[in-house]
Amino acid sequence: MTTAEDYTCTLSEEAVKAAAEELSEDPDTRKIEVKTLRQRLEKYPGLRARTDTPFLLRFLRARKFDQELTFQLVINYYSTRRDDREVFRDLKPFCIRHVFDSGYTTPLGLRDKQGAAVILEKPGSWDYGRYSEIDLIKADCITVTKVIEDEETQVYGITLLIDYGGFTLSHLARTPPSFARRLCRLWQDVFPARLRAVHIVNEPASFSNIFALFKPFLKQKLLDRIFFHGTKYSSLHEHIEAKLLPTEYGGGGPEITNTTWSDVILQCDKQFEEDSKYGFVDMDVSSTQRAGPESEGGVATESLVGTFKKLSTE
Repeated sequence: MTTAEDYTCTLSEEAVKAAAEELSEDPDTRKIEVKTLRQRLEKYPGLRARTDTPFLLRFLRARKFDQELTFQLVINYYSTRRDDREVFRDLKPFCIRHVFDSGYTTPLGLRDKQGAAVILEKPGSWDYGRYSEIDLIKADCITVTKVIEDEETQVYGITLLIDYGGFTLSHLARTPPSFARRLCRLWQDVFPARLRAVHIVNEPASFSNIFALFKPFLKQKLLDRIFFHGTKYSSLHEHIEAKLLPTEYGGGGPEITNTTWSDVILQCDKQFEEDSKYGFVDMDVSSTQRAGPESEGGVATESLVGTFKKLSTE
């Protein structure tokens, strides 16, 4: 695992400037900020967190180097992984290969006019007869985790391009409010990523009912970043250059293929299995025992009795 001493910044000169202006990141104090966060996490009861510099920098950048907000984000991240076992158990790409093969989520390998990495999502590709909405959430978690490994993306953020083409009333009927709640919480309070914009295209006639599922769980900050384009891709081109977009969105870029992304992500099972070893441990504080006057030095001492179990063995 990379240590603070091993870390080498890969940001371009332009990104370093953007990080300073937008995120309050200072190359001269970066290691100190990481060290401060690391020390706090190492003292947190029952938590075995990843503390390598590249990992912690994701969180610091996501919260503009505010130590308190960053610390809370890390706690949220690991608390959610502990509490939502339905999503985070066996969170490995190969376990949901069918979702990646369907083209539900595909990083397009391009950036919008803000510099944010664009991820295409196609809810209409969900084969609800074969698997549940939980697998879609797993695919989002895995995709975001990989995309934000790139430092430029940590600085400039992520933009979602959501294509609702092919999304039917049958899809809607099988989309519970818990799906919307989980996704909104992950994007707003758990993922160490800056969600810069959400562009929605090809909305069906029933879209008002779809959006009604999500709206109660969205903060105003994110609501202000959602744009609806229908089939008028010219308005989409105001945010993402047409020459970069695939032809199906009125652009001059290459056609979309999820094969490359699927091939890449399916090679990452070991990485996600390693990540699953970190997190909160089970602590059964059954009693606080006092050793008594016969203890060493004649001073009564208290011992905390706990049993620990790694999340990965649950």
